[in-house]
Amino acid sequence: MRRRPRTGLALVGLALLCAAGGPAAATAAAARHRHREPVRLAVRFDAGARLGGATAVDVLLRLDLRRLTRAPLTEVRFAYPSSLGIVSSGLGLATCTRPASDFVKVLIVAPPLGGCSPNAVMGTGTAIALVRLTTGQEIPEYATVTLLSGAYAQGRLGLVVYVDGQRPFGAKLAFAGDVRDAPRPYGGALAVRLPPAPSLVDLATISLAELHLVLGAHTIRYYERRRGRRVAYHPDGIALPPACPADGFRFRTWMRFADGTRRSATTVTACPPAAA
Repeated sequence: MRRRPRTGLALVGLALLCAAGGPAAATAAAARHRHREPVRLAVRFDAGARLGGATAVDVLLRLDLRRLTRAPLTEVRFAYPSSLGIVSSGLGLATCTRPASDFVKVLIVAPPLGGCSPNAVMGTGTAIALVRLTTGQEIPEYATVTLLSGAYAQGRLGLVVYVDGQRPFGAKLAFAGDVRDAPRPYGGALAVRLPPAPSLVDLATISLAELHLVLGAHTIRYYERRRGRRVAYHPDGIALPPACPADGFRFRTWMRFADGTRRSATTVTACPPAAA
């Protein structure tokens, strides 16, 4: 089975490091620091992940909306280490293309994956957003999230984030993004733009509260033709290097809000064991 490699990404999480005396004091200081941060991320590899092998990347992002600006989030960037096998991953064999109009409106009715091929899926997960109505009422909305590979433009791989609202509103949204360069020591970054939907401007604002995304999830199924038959298979996840970086796998996220406020967070993910 031959697969065309596509650029993917590794989304990221938060594990703050502090040194304040002995190990116990450092652990306690780190815990207090995490508690103070309004943006928290966590990332982990598969339980059975091994260096030199492939793994799913499980990412959890949480925002404490009580301690952040009420302005909506407009852009998110996730930077990943160059040692991860992003370019060589087996994810994103197909291209998802959406008309530009889809990225600035709420889609009440849409086909599965927004009409894109399942072979474009790179990650799946869930999200919770707080819908703040102009009447003052605040209602949490629960949704599923799918990350898909998009078309190349100006030398960058495009990305499409498809949000399928489940309850109570059930609205569907699509956001555009791309994979771009990132400052060292990172190898690249995923950038996703979240413009406000004109139809919601006078009705409500939407604030992301939680995102749980698994890149290379084992539930992803691709399809190919074999001897005239359509056959399903599970694509490879993110390739890990044969040796661990000296200080672990470093990641960073940047966030921009509509009022100009910015937030960032970094993390170091521990190395899995070496392959036998």
